[in-house]
Amino acid sequence: MPAQSAPSFSVTIHSAGKGIVTGAGKYRPGDIVQLTAVPGGGQVWAGWSSPGLDWIGARVDSFTMPDSDVVLDTSFRPEMASLKQVYKDDFTIGNIYAGSRTYEAGTQDSATVARHYNIMTGENLMKPDQLLPNANINQTTGEWDFTFANADKFVKDSQDRGIKVHGHVLVWHSQSPAKLTPLNRAQAKANMERYIETVLTHFGESTTFDPATIVSWDVVNEAFADGVDQYDPAVGWRQYLRMSSQWYKAYASEPGADPGEFIYDAFVFARKYAPNVKLEYNDFNVFQSEGKAKAIIAMATEFNQRYAKANPGDARLLIEGIGMQSHNYINQTPAFACSDFTRLPELSDNGAADWKPGACSDHASVERSIQLIIDAGLSVSVSELDVQAFEAWNAEPQGTNGPYYDLTDPSVKDLFQKPGATYWADKISNRAELESIQAQRFAEYFAVYKKYSQDVDRVTFWGLTDAQNWRRNHNPQIFNGDFSEKLAAVAVANPEGWLGLKKPISDTSRLVDAIALVDSLDLRGKTYTGKSIGAVNGARGKANAVISKRGTQAEVNAALATLLAAIDGLERR
Repeated sequence: MPAQSAPSFSVTIHSAGKGIVTGAGKYRPGDIVQLTAVPGGGQVWAGWSSPGLDWIGARVDSFTMPDSDVVLDTSFRPEMASLKQVYKDDFTIGNIYAGSRTYEAGTQDSATVARHYNIMTGENLMKPDQLLPNANINQTTGEWDFTFANADKFVKDSQDRGIKVHGHVLVWHSQSPAKLTPLNRAQAKANMERYIETVLTHFGESTTFDPATIVSWDVVNEAFADGVDQYDPAVGWRQYLRMSSQWYKAYASEPGADPGEFIYDAFVFARKYAPNVKLEYNDFNVFQSEGKAKAIIAMATEFNQRYAKANPGDARLLIEGIGMQSHNYINQTPAFACSDFTRLPELSDNGAADWKPGACSDHASVERSIQLIIDAGLSVSVSELDVQAFEAWNAEPQGTNGPYYDLTDPSVKDLFQKPGATYWADKISNRAELESIQAQRFAEYFAVYKKYSQDVDRVTFWGLTDAQNWRRNHNPQIFNGDFSEKLAAVAVANPEGWLGLKKPISDTSRLVDAIALVDSLDLRGKTYTGKSIGAVNGARGKANAVISKRGTQAEVNAALATLLAAIDGLERR
C-alpha cells in the first residue's frame, strides 16, 4: 500500500488598505511560511493578527506551519503626518539626542528626527558630570578642565539641521561632580557661579555655532522631594525640598541659613550670564496639582517677586517657565481637570475610572497643574514625555526586567495573573487593548496641550522609540523599537480624530482676553477716529466668528494678531 502524503493546510490572508501581501497558499505542517507585506506609497503596515497563532499586530516575516488552517489579518493605513507640521501653530515638538547615532546619516533615527522634531534636548551630554567630570576638578590647584566637545558637536549638528536646542541641566543633585558642593555654603555658591558662568559663556560666545541655537535652559532640576501630595502654605515650600540634595546640604551648612537659596542663586547667575535665554525650573510629578505643583509655584512666585524688587529695570521674570517632566503611566495621572475647571468638558468624564477615557481629577491632573502654572504668570514645557504601559500592573514580557520587546512581538504573552498584580484584573484582556489605552491617553494629553497652547511652549518626548527609552521595558513611546508607528503615534498626530471630535482643538484664551479689552474701551467715536474704530470693530467681528466656528489654532492666532494690531492702531481725535 503506497505511503500517504502528509496532509496540507491553508494560509488565508485578509488584507485591508493599500499594500501588497504574499504568503497565502497550501502548506504541510512544519513548513516555513514566508510572508511579505509591502505598503503602498504614503502607507504604513499594521502587522499580522491571528487568533490561531496568538498574534496581535505581529511584525514577522515567517512562521512554522501548524497542523491546522491559519487565517491572517493585516492592514495598511496612511502614514502619520509630520508632528512638527501638525503642531506648528501650537508649540515646538522635541525629542532627545542620545548620542551620535541620533543624527547619523542614513539611520532611521536621523530620518525620524528630521521628519518630526524641531527642538532637541541632550539626554545626558549637557549635564554637569558630562561637561565637568569630578576627576577634572583639581581642588589643590583650583583648576577645572571642562569637556565641551560632545555638547558642542550636538549643538552645531542641531543648528545645521535647523533644529533648536533646550539645555539640560545646570544645577541638579544627580549626575553632578561631588567636588562642586563641599559642605560649605560660601564655597558651594562660588562654585555654582563659576560653573554656570563658564558653561553659559562658552555656549553664549561660541564661534562654532550660532549661540541663538540654544533657546532655553533647565536651570534647576528636581529640587523638590519625590512625593508632595498636599501643599500647606502655612508650612511653606521650603519644607518640601529634597533635603538629601548636596546643594541643599551645602546651603544649609550655616546655622540659620536658608537652604532653598541655592535655587534663587542658580537662576540669578543664569540670568546674569545668559540674558537672552529662557530660564526654566524642571521637575517630575508636577501633575500633583494640590501638592508638588503648588509648592513649585510658590517657590517661583516668591523668587520672581524678590528678583523684580531687586531689579526694577528688568521686566522679565527670573523663573519664566516650569518644565513638567511627564513620565506618566496609562493607569494614572488623568489628563483632565474635573467639573468646572476643565476647558474640555466634552472630553472630561467625572465618573470615569482613572484608566478609562475622560478620566479626570482636580487633585492630580495635568490640566489643573497647567492652569495653576499659567495663573502664576509662568509658561509650561512638557519636558520629558512618555506614557508607560507596564509598570504598576506587572504584565511585562516574560522574565521580569528582561530584554526589551515590542508589544507586537508574538513571543510576548499576556501575563495578567502574576501574584499580587490585581489592578488590571478583569479590565484588560490582551496587548492590543493595552496599546489602544496608551493611544487614548496620549490623545488626551495632547488635547490638553493644544487647549493651552498659548502658554505651552514645548512638548518633548523622552526617547525616539520604545527601545530607546530609559524605561524601555514599559513600552512608553509612540514608535516601536523598529520605528514602526504604534497606535499612539496615530493618536498624537491627530488627537481630534482619535477622540472623535469634529472640530479642531484650539486655545482661544488670549483672543477672548483681547475681545474683553476692546469691550472695555470707549469706542463711541468721541475718543478715537472713526477709521481706527472701524478697524477694531471689524477685527473684533472676525475674532468672534473664529471663536464661534471653533477655528484652527492658525486662524485663532491670525485673528488675535489682527485684533491686537487694530487696538494698537487706535488714533485719538
